[in-house]
Amino acid sequence: VTVVSFTFKRRRFEDLHRDALSFPQSHFAFIGLQPPAWSRFDLAEAERGERENAVRSFEQDPYGCYTPALAAKRSARNPFRRTTPYPLSCTDIRPLLEWCGPGFFPGKLPWSG
Repeated sequence: VTVVSFTFKRRRFEDLHRDALSFPQSHFAFIGLQPPAWSRFDLAEAERGERENAVRSFEQDPYGCYTPALAAKRSARNPFRRTTPYPLSCTDIRPLLEWCGPGFFPGKLPWSG
């Protein structure tokens, strides 16, 4: 799996999200991109927000299900309460997709070996 995102999100993807999926580090790559220096993007503010909001929240709630901030974000991103077809089409990972913790998913996954 290769994730392409802003460099300041590296820790969240490489450590927190990958760990929550129990995905092997040897099969994971992160390509970090920086916003152009000439852009109006406030990198310092984005880095602060990533640390204070995203990283801290996912450290407490790896699947974004039960902390108020992450649950609200999840709900806001799905205003029509649509569901994905993945639990039906990817039955091997259905228990993971339905897991909300607390703690890491305890079951076996296809990439667990």
